[in-house]
Amino acid sequence: MTLLTIVDESLCALLGEMLLPQVGKVVTATDVGEIQRILIERESPSIVLFDLNRQAELVEICREDRQEKIGFPLYMLALVNDDQLGDFIFAEGIDDYLRIPVCEHELGVRLRVATRILDLEMELTNTQKELRYTACHDPMTGLLNHNEIIDVLQRRLDLPETRGRSVSIVMMDLDSFKHTNDTYGHPSGDNVLCQTSQKLLDLTRPVDSVGRYGGDEFLIVLNNCNSEDAFQLAERIRTAVEEDLLAVLDDE
Repeated sequence: MTLLTIVDESLCALLGEMLLPQVGKVVTATDVGEIQRILIERESPSIVLFDLNRQAELVEICREDRQEKIGFPLYMLALVNDDQLGDFIFAEGIDDYLRIPVCEHELGVRLRVATRILDLEMELTNTQKELRYTACHDPMTGLLNHNEIIDVLQRRLDLPETRGRSVSIVMMDLDSFKHTNDTYGHPSGDNVLCQTSQKLLDLTRPVDSVGRYGGDEFLIVLNNCNSEDAFQLAERIRTAVEEDLLAVLDDE
């Protein structure tokens, strides 16, 4: 875990000795350019410790960074010399505060609490991501499910920037899929659906959306694509899926 300190030079050395045993890495910033560089690095800080009385501008940058990086928790701990600032601190969205002069034991306790809160926030964020993914994707193929692909199409058509551009759709199914299930068994049929889904993802662009409409039916939403290009893509998909289907069934 990385901790960013925004304090004056008189506190840097003292805090460095106190903080290093508590966290994995301590970095210090004293000006706007330096803190912006630290915040955009791959290893962004999880905890920011700052002197509220002297570094208001830098603190505001951290607060904005936290709002922008949803899913990357940032715990803000203020150093103050007046307990009366407590209400103001919490109203400003700062998580906690500590009196100056700093007590090493109290600082350690606050950091352990901050670490525990950050771990819980990250766990909650990951759980929310998993729930969103599950709600929007077909569990077998990993494609967008029926409701989500329809929503994607509707949102695409409703976007202002879509006006004047082409949005095409490709609707397809697998010929004689019931016969495949009856002849080779449902596990083989599931394998065919998964192989087909991967082929559709391989043949479409990142800006396109691919969904399982239901059963052996698939719906592809093509962004900024005219009917001629959509037809050509559909033909490439038909040929590729046919070849893959024969190969998969030959292996069964």
